[in-house]
Formats: sequence, C-alpha cells, structure tokens
Amino acid sequence: MSKHALFLIALFLLFTSASARADTDAILRDYIPSGTITRFEEPVLFWIGGKDRLEGQYYIDTVVNEMRRIIPHLSFKQVSSMNKANVRFYLTDSREEWQEAVTKSSQGMAGWQEVGDRIRGFTLLASNGGIIKKADIVLHLNFQTSGGQKLWIVRHELMHALGIMTHPKATLSTVLNSKQAQEEKNSIFSDADILVLKTIYSPDLLPGATW
Repeated sequence: MSKHALFLIALFLLFTSASARADTDAILRDYIPSGTITRFEEPVLFWIGGKDRLEGQYYIDTVVNEMRRIIPHLSFKQVSSMNKANVRFYLTDSREEWQEAVTKSSQGMAGWQEVGDRIRGFTLLASNGGIIKKADIVLHLNFQTSGGQKLWIVRHELMHALGIMTHPKATLSTVLNSKQAQEEKNSIFSDADILVLKTIYSPDLLPGATW
C-alpha cells in the first residue's frame, strides 16, 4: 500500500474519531447542559412505599434490573426501612393522594406544571459537590394506561434520580422526552440514554468533574 493511501486512511480515521467525539459531547451536553457530573458514589439503597406499592414493585424491579445491566458497577439493593434508603419510591393510587404528595414535597404546588396528558411523576434530588446523597421519586402509575407507559415513567424518573435532572431538547429518542404523545411512551432506554448513564458513572471520571 502506498504512503499516500496510508495517509488518507489515517486522515479518515482521525476525522471519524474527532466527529464521533463531537457527536458524543453534543449528546452529553443536551442531557447535562452544565457539563458537571452528578452521581451516586455509594450503593443505591432503594425503598418502595405507598398504597400502590404492590403493583409498583414489578415495574420498579424491572427498571432497576435494566440499570444493573447498563451500569453494572453501581450496586442496587432494596431495603425495608425508608430511613436506610438513599432512593425512596412513593407510589400513590389516587389523584387525591398524588396531589397530597406533591403539596408535601419541597417543591409544593407553587410553580408545579405537568407536561403532557396524564403524566404523574416527579423526582427530588439532594446532592453536594457532585455526589448525590438522596433522591425521592413520587409516582402515580394508575394514570398510565399500559404496562409500557408505567415502565416508561419509572425509567424517566430513575434517570433523574441518578443525576440527569434536565430534559434533553435536541435528543428525541430518550425516555426523558416528556413531549411525546401518551401512547408513544412505551420506549426502552435509548442508545443516547445508555451512553449518558455509562459516561457519568464511568469509574474513570469523578463526581463534580466533567467528561
């Protein structure tokens, strides 16, 4: 092979690599505009409570198992005491209980706005220096009309709890896309979702730093 051909191959590989890095950075910036990594450093100890917890257990278990495959070095363990948990799932089973849960949250009702039809879920996060200390997730799964939609809302809120607190604007193929029509909310974690989760939980990176 001639030197000219080798040069062209090397140039192509360099350009392709640079382009891929730029694409990756654009996706990461879309999910995390600040560029700062916020994540759990300790194992995730989750508790499930509320009147609708029996049905909710299946959907939460399903999504947690998906997370174990995506970020296998982050441990997830269910605990029986809410005081021992750093992620707490509250399952509500009526509109009244949902409204009460929202009102009692630190957000309260002031400024609260639900996006989309019958989407009932929110996450509160406590972090310091890029390290998440605790997350509370409130879900009203009864408002979702199919099992796929219930899984979607659990995926959506758990991504928030793991450190992605914004909604991407440019990336549409994500479970964080709240502007999807209700009947379209059946998707699994997208390639972009997985890329972002793997990046912020990479052992090679530190909380509070950038990728």
